Amino acid sequence: MELRSNIKTLNYLRKFLLDDTDHILPFAIRPQKPSAHGNRPQHLPRSTPQAEGVAPAAVEHLLRSLADPECATHTCMVLRHGKVIVEAGFAPYSVQYWHVTHSLCKSVTGTAIGMLIDEGRLSLDERICDIFSSQCGLLTGRRMRSITVRHLLTMTSGVSFREAGAVLESNWVRAFLDSDVSWEPGTQFEYNSMNSYMLSAIVHARTGQGLCQYLRPRLFEPLGFGDIAWETCPMGIEKGGWGLYIYLEDIAKLGQLYLQNGIWYSPDGTPMRLLSEEWIRDAQAPHAYSAQQDEYGYQMWPRSSDKIYMFNGMFGQYVVIAPVLDLVIAVNAGSGHLFTQSRSDLAMQQFLKEVQDTAPCGLSDEHAAESLLYTLSHLSFGQRVPEMPKPQAPLPWYLRLWNRFFPAPVPQPAPVIPDDVRPALAKTYALCDNRASLIPVVIACMNDWYSKGIQNIGFEAGENTLTLFWTENGTVLRIPVGFEQPAECEIELGASRYRLATSGIFTQDEDENPVLKLTVCLLESSSTRILKFFFLPDGSVSLTLRETPVLRESFFSGHSPSNGFGIFKDLGYLQYLIHRKFEPTLHGTPQAQLSAHPASDPCASLPS
Repeated sequence: MELRSNIKTLNYLRKFLLDDTDHILPFAIRPQKPSAHGNRPQHLPRSTPQAEGVAPAAVEHLLRSLADPECATHTCMVLRHGKVIVEAGFAPYSVQYWHVTHSLCKSVTGTAIGMLIDEGRLSLDERICDIFSSQCGLLTGRRMRSITVRHLLTMTSGVSFREAGAVLESNWVRAFLDSDVSWEPGTQFEYNSMNSYMLSAIVHARTGQGLCQYLRPRLFEPLGFGDIAWETCPMGIEKGGWGLYIYLEDIAKLGQLYLQNGIWYSPDGTPMRLLSEEWIRDAQAPHAYSAQQDEYGYQMWPRSSDKIYMFNGMFGQYVVIAPVLDLVIAVNAGSGHLFTQSRSDLAMQQFLKEVQDTAPCGLSDEHAAESLLYTLSHLSFGQRVPEMPKPQAPLPWYLRLWNRFFPAPVPQPAPVIPDDVRPALAKTYALCDNRASLIPVVIACMNDWYSKGIQNIGFEAGENTLTLFWTENGTVLRIPVGFEQPAECEIELGASRYRLATSGIFTQDEDENPVLKLTVCLLESSSTRILKFFFLPDGSVSLTLRETPVLRESFFSGHSPSNGFGIFKDLGYLQYLIHRKFEPTLHGTPQAQLSAHPASDPCASLPS
């Protein structure tokens, strides 16, 4: 199984890098990215930091730290004593939109297992081969037959079947059970999202329901969740370890449920026990240790030294639970960090320390409260918050009198769209022989979306407005561009809908050619697309596409010539292919003047 899986994975990578993606998967591709239906979460009670014993200065320090470009924070929410004391969106991101959770949703899957155990329908020491006996055979190994639910929860199964292999299998349960086991289960920790998928499959096997259907009456409805959606495997089972879309306030509620030892209170104050105290205690306790000595519980990350534990997903998704302080922090982000240790983590650690050390005088600091309001109103994605202006002394009477009779001329703002670039914006450009997409590569891989390439681009420029027309796979996308504020829209690609917020700025390159830089934020995802259009003297355009966070280095981690990646004989050529895939540069040739909507077949009108 191991050899077969590696061969299939390497073949997939070869096709992916060489843009041979028409038949890259062995099964029919299904749209994965869900769309929200407009059902908003029931709000938790609101309060102020001061009323809940948190100094405004501590909150401001947290938000300013999270505004560091390295954190790439999208949204943040803080709960104290069960009340929301901070809800912040780093524009254009907002808590009004749901957000992908990546691996943070493993803690939701673990919660479902806890409920099954509380109901007496599952045991921690139950063997998975007994649960899936019909998919095991005579060749199922001894180690595989000894793997239990506990081993899946603690990431100590040792199974070698991983997410990369899952891309190429239609029956993930059978592929997992047929896989090699690298060591005695329970003896070593190895983070593997397929363990979480198997927990999801166990819920389905035991109840006949998927995770969402099982959890809806037990968790989602009691906590007043809004829309929630979970991507599924080819067999229709929720992925368990990734693929969950949820509102930040709702995932913070799950942290609050754990903080309250499994008890939830209805709007009228009636207590409801949703999880047993035993499960809450065991789930947050360290049961395994990574090579870096990070603790791991039941699908969550304890930190005993700090008396906290957390749900965590790559690119900066966090729910931090601090029982001693009766406090929960929830964050969505798009940073380059894959695990718990990050600048965001340090910022939250410092915040918890400041809350613990808060003196009574800090709660009544009016200047700090005013400064916090200023910071909240100036949060912007990837940008540090400017310092609050100091109040200026009033002008003397004679200067005020002078200004009244001789007012200074009002400076005229520079045009949003420079006049010298308007002729270039009036053209439509054909881009041929590429497989680039508006959607970042990391999202394309997760959603099984393989573009056939950008066909043409065009613009529609008003006096102070700009619209980008982007043709991809025969579909014309109309993307408004904001200059003072990002402009939002929704597009559809590959039968999936994406909500975007696009901001633009005109500048020049080193040769003084006009350049249009667009930042395209995918508001429900962790990725951002950076587009740069270089308008060249010969009338053509050069387009570079970059995405953040960047996964060039980690995308192929673990692959080297010694383990089979030598199918690319020239490693320099391999690096070139990786760079081309993640940061392509395309060249556009002007077409004859078309209508406002570019043609879907640009190459047909080009001279042979």
